[in-house]
Amino acid sequence: MSIEITFVRHGETDANASSIWQGQGDAGLSEIGREQAASLRGRLEGKEFDSVYSSDLRRTTQTSELAGLEPTGDASWREMDIGAWEGLTRTEVQRQFPEEIARLRSGDRDLAMGGGESWREFGGRIDAAIKRLVSDTPSGSRVLVMAHGGVIHAALSEGLGFRGRRPWPISRILNAAVNEVVASEDGFHLQVLNDARHVPVVTGNEDASGTPIALVRHGESQANVEGRWHGHTDGPLTELGLRQGAELAARYNGISRIFSSPLERARATAAAFAEPFDLDVGVAEGLIEIDFGSWEGLTTAEIGDRFPAEWQLVFGEGADVPRGGTGETFADAGERMEFQIRELASENPTHRLALFTHGAAIWALASRVMGLDWSDWRKISVPGNASLTHIRFDGGAPVLMDYNLPA
Repeated sequence: MSIEITFVRHGETDANASSIWQGQGDAGLSEIGREQAASLRGRLEGKEFDSVYSSDLRRTTQTSELAGLEPTGDASWREMDIGAWEGLTRTEVQRQFPEEIARLRSGDRDLAMGGGESWREFGGRIDAAIKRLVSDTPSGSRVLVMAHGGVIHAALSEGLGFRGRRPWPISRILNAAVNEVVASEDGFHLQVLNDARHVPVVTGNEDASGTPIALVRHGESQANVEGRWHGHTDGPLTELGLRQGAELAARYNGISRIFSSPLERARATAAAFAEPFDLDVGVAEGLIEIDFGSWEGLTTAEIGDRFPAEWQLVFGEGADVPRGGTGETFADAGERMEFQIRELASENPTHRLALFTHGAAIWALASRVMGLDWSDWRKISVPGNASLTHIRFDGGAPVLMDYNLPA
């Protein structure tokens, strides 16, 4: 039994803009926040939801109204109760509550912040709300939940298994950002993370440091259409795939240097993207797709028929063995991708990079950043053709800023 859940964060409030702690205080949206909320209409256009729920605080109900939604209010989806910290700036909290800040930094999840909720209590409340939603909603339903940054982070961190990690492996959830998961009693399957491209003024990630690096999956290939596993095997793009690189360039700028996997399908997508900016495309061997060994060129059905024991070992038992006997493991691909991206970022410190690569390679990297191994493969979707994913390095640690933003 599973349902699709779209989590959306409310638009910016004046407190967000001023870096003021805001828990269950009932502030409304800023002028920018109202613009952000209105922009959600276009992002959600054409999506039908069987149920829409919202935190009952004013900033979420206002966002829902401006986005054209009619949610059922539910206090379960409220932001964390931060007690006496409410309405204070970060500097003021650090000055007035130094012992609490020290305990939080030491990883104390049982501290009642400002006398309100602890991280453990807050996470338990959100976990219970999700459990009720999954159990009370017919399987196959599509649900939207309008909530808060802390709520969405709590939901994702539990569902994807990284709640206890510090520092966080994902960025803060942006104002008016869309996050899409498939939820079941077994957890989450992440489809889209932190998509705020529709937002006219992006806010809500004031703690971010490090230059964003864009990872782009190549456009549609002929092998994709045929359902063939083309790892290191080369092959052309379809007509749609050839267009996708140029279409991405029309709506995404600011890139100053481009690198590609050595394979044709990635190089052709990168070349189409680079043309209107008059940029050269460098080749980086470490951006290549996972090597599928003897599975190369076969369809999923053919792999299952010819290599049933290997298929069961990998996808049934979750063993991360070299694909196709002589290929690459998922963990090795993620490590190789991180090494290559670190190297390119170090060699190009003043540039905004766009790296054109492959679906399984990006999937492996994102899993590595979130601390997931191959046994967790069901928790994250393979990114779609011409989709965008961004990472940054914060104090040397890779951080996933977003994932699988659709073409």
